[in-house]
Amino acid sequence: MLAGLFDRPYKKAITARLNGSSPHRQVPDGGRTEQIFIVAMFALMGRIAKLDGRVTQGEVSYASTTMTLMGLGAHQRREAINYFEQGKLPNTDVIQCVFLLMKKIRPRSALASLFLKIQIRNSFVKGDMRLKEKVLLRDIADILGYDKREFLNFCGELQGRIDTKGFRVRNFPNNAYQVLQLEPGAADGEIRRAYLRLMSRYHPDKLVRDDLSEDSLKQAQEKSMAIRTAYETVCGFRKIKV
Repeated sequence: MLAGLFDRPYKKAITARLNGSSPHRQVPDGGRTEQIFIVAMFALMGRIAKLDGRVTQGEVSYASTTMTLMGLGAHQRREAINYFEQGKLPNTDVIQCVFLLMKKIRPRSALASLFLKIQIRNSFVKGDMRLKEKVLLRDIADILGYDKREFLNFCGELQGRIDTKGFRVRNFPNNAYQVLQLEPGAADGEIRRAYLRLMSRYHPDKLVRDDLSEDSLKQAQEKSMAIRTAYETVCGFRKIKV
């Protein structure tokens, strides 16, 4: 009971950062829950990246972007990288990592949904989701409380957004420029200005004052998260301090 009360502020803050509703929110110490969340997130990312035998720069960049979205400090980033590397090893039980996570967050919760969607996006970084990735993620979805139909709906929804919003992961860096409405040759200063301009237009905290529907606000959250991800990706490739 006390543990649940202790980690509630962490779960609320990390959810707000990952869904884009408050991407700069301070994340309080989440204790054991935070540690298990980081382990499960990046060990599973490593496993998905390595399933086809090779890990691409796009997958590494996506993991790095997720670390930034989660607000990880230098020490936590080193740990997350280590968990990513461990996840690539065949003897690492990533399923058990997710089972442990489910003891800390509720199945079908907002955080469980975000966790699954982040992993599905990870599987699209190389292009299409492969059979091995789909089988693994289907098992993960089941642990998180989602049945096969819901899992396939998530996949279709996320793939559709990738295809229709110009964020095709086959060419990860260039597609990030497209999301920011920039050309790859844009100056560093333009990147920051484009990010701020787009976030001011789509950030849910601003749109909530416009009496939009719940579905419209949800779409705005997804859009702002895509903008943030694209910005972090471009900055990462250019070695620009965020």
